[in-house]
Amino acid sequence: MSANKKKKKVVIDNTMERFKAANGVIITDYQGLSVLKINELRRKLEKAGADYKVVKNTLSKKALDELNIGKDLKGLFTGVTGLVFCKDYMAAIKVLTAFVKENEKFKIKGGFIEAKAVTLAEIKVLSSIPSRQELLSKFVNILNSPIQRFINVLDRASKKDAETKAQDTKEKAPDVKAAEAVVTEVKKEEVPEVK
Repeated sequence: MSANKKKKKVVIDNTMERFKAANGVIITDYQGLSVLKINELRRKLEKAGADYKVVKNTLSKKALDELNIGKDLKGLFTGVTGLVFCKDYMAAIKVLTAFVKENEKFKIKGGFIEAKAVTLAEIKVLSSIPSRQELLSKFVNILNSPIQRFINVLDRASKKDAETKAQDTKEKAPDVKAAEAVVTEVKKEEVPEVK
């Protein structure tokens, strides 16, 4: 086997392993993007737990054939193609759709998610669904809401109780002064005058 064929075999095997390990693979067209923009995209995808790889279309198609998933996806491998291999495809799709909005030349062609070929339209629908983190955050807020309301009710009740006690103290204070004045007058009357 020639050195060139060995290199191609390594790339095909590597691509197959990445397909097997990923929950989702998004197929993109990056034609017209600068190297800086592609590297920017790579960094954003890495933060989302995804890898952006450029593999020759012929080698990608061979890897797909070996995995028996080529029939639905082969049509997407035309022009310059980049593959996004991801564990959390929802996070990767959100990064990609945001990148598409900022860079008109970048395009999402389709993908292979959870052992099924998906179209661009399906990826757009997935991009509108809140991410796992957003859903967990909403769930925690839902659980926390009744507890927070209960705490607020208790807080208001304790403030109301404190206000009531303060009001009672203010109202009793004049009565105490009046009582002290009456006691003082009574004492003055009881004390006999000394001659």
